[in-house]
Amino acid sequence: MQEPTGTTAPQEPAGGTPAINRRLFLGGLGAVAATALATGAGAASARAADGTASTASLPTAMQAPSAMAMRTFSRIDGTPVYYWRSDRGSTALRDWQCTEAFYDRLVLWIRDLRELSADGGFGSIDFLVSAGFYVNRSGQHGEGTAMDLDMVHWAGGRRSSPLDGHHAAADLTLRRRYLAVDAVTRRRFRYVLDGWYNADHHDHIHADFAGLPTLCEKGSSSDTRFVQAMCNNFMGAGLAVDGVWGSNTQTWFNRAKTRLSIEGDPHTDLTAWRNMLARISRHGFSDTAI
Repeated sequence: MQEPTGTTAPQEPAGGTPAINRRLFLGGLGAVAATALATGAGAASARAADGTASTASLPTAMQAPSAMAMRTFSRIDGTPVYYWRSDRGSTALRDWQCTEAFYDRLVLWIRDLRELSADGGFGSIDFLVSAGFYVNRSGQHGEGTAMDLDMVHWAGGRRSSPLDGHHAAADLTLRRRYLAVDAVTRRRFRYVLDGWYNADHHDHIHADFAGLPTLCEKGSSSDTRFVQAMCNNFMGAGLAVDGVWGSNTQTWFNRAKTRLSIEGDPHTDLTAWRNMLARISRHGFSDTAI
């Protein structure tokens, strides 16, 4: 199997700014929601379009200045996004904000996540939990082009919870499921920082799309640590998860590529890397070795 059906990737321009497939986005949410702005009548229109009657407030640092052209949303392609950092278990909807282009990418991401987890026997995604999108600080969060993912919860009760440190769980099933979510996220976002990356990300997965396209870069500590953790948890490689792409990492990566029947070079070929990530995620959701 290759690219998940119904989620054809937009072309990645060489300059790093993503080309957005507007038909994918508008088909799921409607033109009114797609043009809603962050404040005033625009925010109210966005809430009405996604079924939101009212919302609870977020911390002030997550409220973008009115001068910034941000999209306000409480759901991603119909799936609610909750905030548990101040009230765990709360199902109050929130007015999250990000750029239109980043929201389009979130739609592609969650459609991938639905399809690839369904391949592993999971039900629909009940809800997501996030620690933030736009946040008033330097970097991608301050640009409205980043997400901190705390949890994915599926119908039937299964979940993947970076918030609870599932990357380091004693249960191999939970670690593989975490890697599945991690892999899906890397298909759509260039910089993905997970629990193996550093201690600051022990309780969430950070994703942003600066520096597109998405490729597996040997010089990236994030990419290398993901590959090392994947080889350990699916293949019993016993690699040090140190972010250094050495000969042992290369050997195990080649084995994974062969076992997953990947054609092309994931270091230079966008399609090859996305296909490899899709197949890793299927193994994670089905809890099977590679």
